[in-house]
Amino acid sequence: MSSSLQRITIIVLALLAALLIAQAAFSLQWPIAHDAAPLLYEAFLMQNGAIPYKDFFDFQMPGSFLAYYLLGIFSDFGPFRLRILDLVILAVLLAVTYFALRRFGKLPAFAAILLFGLKYLQGGPSLSLQREYLILIFIVLSLLIGLSDSLDFRKRLMLGFLYGLAATLKPHAAIGLVPFLLFDMADLRKRREFSLPLAVRQIILPAALGFTLPVSCIILWLALTDALNLFVQIALNYIPLYAQINGEMAVAPSAERTAYLLNQVWRLGGGGMWLFPAAFGIYLHRSRQVYLLASLALCYAIYPALTGQFFSYHYIPFIYTIVLVAALSLSTRHSIPSFYLLLSSIILFVTILVVVRPSQTFLRQIEGRSIATSTERSAQIADYLAANLEPGDEVQPLDWTGGSLLAMLETRAPIATAYVFDFYFYHHVSNPYIQSLRSDFVNQLSESSPRFIVEVTAIDKPWVSGEDTSRDFPELRAFLSENYSVTMEREDYKIYELDNGR
Repeated sequence: MSSSLQRITIIVLALLAALLIAQAAFSLQWPIAHDAAPLLYEAFLMQNGAIPYKDFFDFQMPGSFLAYYLLGIFSDFGPFRLRILDLVILAVLLAVTYFALRRFGKLPAFAAILLFGLKYLQGGPSLSLQREYLILIFIVLSLLIGLSDSLDFRKRLMLGFLYGLAATLKPHAAIGLVPFLLFDMADLRKRREFSLPLAVRQIILPAALGFTLPVSCIILWLALTDALNLFVQIALNYIPLYAQINGEMAVAPSAERTAYLLNQVWRLGGGGMWLFPAAFGIYLHRSRQVYLLASLALCYAIYPALTGQFFSYHYIPFIYTIVLVAALSLSTRHSIPSFYLLLSSIILFVTILVVVRPSQTFLRQIEGRSIATSTERSAQIADYLAANLEPGDEVQPLDWTGGSLLAMLETRAPIATAYVFDFYFYHHVSNPYIQSLRSDFVNQLSESSPRFIVEVTAIDKPWVSGEDTSRDFPELRAFLSENYSVTMEREDYKIYELDNGR
């Protein structure tokens, strides 16, 4: 890389670093949003002795509850402390990434961490602390181990362990282990006479042992808390139904679902432009480690298709890995012709101009506007609950990510039933399992008779549409009509109070 091109690159990276620092500082004001609110409320329930699946119904993997339980312990569920934790995690991820990539040169390693940090903050509060972001902790550590020139038993064991931990949050996150195993087998074949038993003994078994350790611990925990059978029931009965819901929150026939998958999978969550500098990064280095990184990016490009929902946070591991490969286009190797270095740098800079931008939340903050409407809603609900809740009162949300659970978290309001969301009751409504959930919910409501029921009716409520879905729940409406009166009504939510409750 010529000295003039290197100076320009350093100036661009310095500007990107300033933008990253500015956004990180403003992000300290971000509220808890989207999926974080219900998961943190469930962590609050766990701190009060509740057991997932046994005391509250959810289809998330056990590792997700434990991860958010730890976040709740370290933050005491305070928004500012959570923001500090988020930035600390980001700083650690970027630092470890830098050390993992330093073998390719300090400049591309520095570019990689800046670009991913900017892409993460670009997602705003809704992308913050998503489970795919937490899964990155294990992916980053796997790079630190797996990018070494050779692997031994201990490293293979650790790789399996890391992806076993990732699988406890989301099972398909373990797809990242596949490239490490395949490249390890390819190396073994070069070093000595290759045989399948040898590969199994030296590579597969250590990784499988490491993978099994965290998964077994999770199973043991569920068994000891009498939640394992309930988890299995949810896995067998509910998760297959949820898996039929696509990224547009619609249940579609199999033929339409296949067309949807094929239409979405090539879009790469809007991250396709990174492929151009990534191609140069691969060409300029052409090493085992770069091919391994590229293979990891390919695996996580496929990752969203395994759920068929293609939400933006599903692409966090792909964006992370493809950005690492793309940053390698800033090669500092003197053996490469200057023309190629110039062309690859220009392509990366153009990609940055097109793809990397300040988050909409950051821009709203600069303009002095509110960050999110659901935050305002949750603040109103929290104010009402704080002013009216008395010791022993319970609250039942009819919501998912619309703000009521955040309000209940802020006021530490106990929930009346095992159902944290009402999302489950409105898709596959003719299915016997969903009908049993509806019946159980109404029975639990009748038994607990909570003083307040908070129903979010906003247009941003994630209703499911399509085949065998409904927005009607006659038994619930009859229960509300007979026992409750609307005590507060706004355009986007209602609060019901038990008749003659006080």
